[in-house]
Amino acid sequence: MSDESLITTLKTLCEFNNVQITQTFSSKSKQVAKVRCLENTNTFEITNLTNNTVTLIDNLEETAEAIQLLMNETFAITSFWEVIFVSIVSQYLRNAS
Repeated sequence: MSDESLITTLKTLCEFNNVQITQTFSSKSKQVAKVRCLENTNTFEITNLTNNTVTLIDNLEETAEAIQLLMNETFAITSFWEVIFVSIVSQYLRNAS
């Protein structure tokens, strides 16, 4: 997700902060965060879905950075395990032949 579209999404959440709207963010098909703007405020509540921690941030740009970090962190972890898996399978196939 581009920075611009992320900022637009977050602005929209706060524009309609009189109702409960939650935006879910994913990385590599894995949900990593849920974000909402607290009612009648400009405070974002970020729920990290990998460890269920909740963070409150009052700044739009900082919120966008936090979400990008969560998405990139999850991508890096997923990529690491994919590399390990491919390595193990490759080694198994070499030994089997």
